[in-house]
Amino acid sequence: MDSIVGSLRLGWDALLLKEGAYEKMRADASPVVKGLVLIVIVGVAIALLGLVGDILEWASTPDLNEVRDTVFRYITQMPWWDEAARDPGFTDAFDWLWNTNWNAAIWLSPSPGGAVADILLTPLGLIIRWLLYGVLAYLFAIWLGGTANLSETLGVLSLAVAPQILNALTVFPGVSVGSAVSVWAILCAFVGLKVAHKVSWQRAVWATLLPFILFIVVVLLAGCFALTIIALVAKGGW
Repeated sequence: MDSIVGSLRLGWDALLLKEGAYEKMRADASPVVKGLVLIVIVGVAIALLGLVGDILEWASTPDLNEVRDTVFRYITQMPWWDEAARDPGFTDAFDWLWNTNWNAAIWLSPSPGGAVADILLTPLGLIIRWLLYGVLAYLFAIWLGGTANLSETLGVLSLAVAPQILNALTVFPGVSVGSAVSVWAILCAFVGLKVAHKVSWQRAVWATLLPFILFIVVVLLAGCFALTIIALVAKGGW
């Protein structure tokens, strides 16, 4: 219990960008364990609050299957439908497009089952992002002259999960946090890397942003490679 309370207190101080919280996390005997505890707590809390919001939205949303059938019935009664339906190609294309879009909408709509699954998937996703970003940020920070080890780096970067709790506000209708969570989390990561690695703020900025830049470059290269393959296949090059 003391570990949980201590992790939450550190998370709150980190949310306020207090450097003392990051210093304390770096000096902790088990920064990775304490960080993992914080991430799991925040992830489960967000998922539970999201469960409440999704259940309320699901309960107040009409059955989308009934909506689909009703709208389709009205469309087929329109004057232009009989003429367009004489072309078998039109009806086949319309049915495919119609069912594809509606099935996607139904699959993406809030449901109790999906919200329950998020109780596991939300903290798991946060952990994976934390580890991937943490390793890259550590490598870049060391390259830029940082002094913290990997455990210390992961520990301080776990505190960057604290702004995620702002997502709990979306349980209220009409409330949106937009990109505030992402920006705040980047600020927390910057403070953590600067404090843990004892580097200048300029180098801390680069250590914070380079993992994102690398990710964007990889995505662009993968996209270019995929387009090249598609073009070759289309031209019969393969």
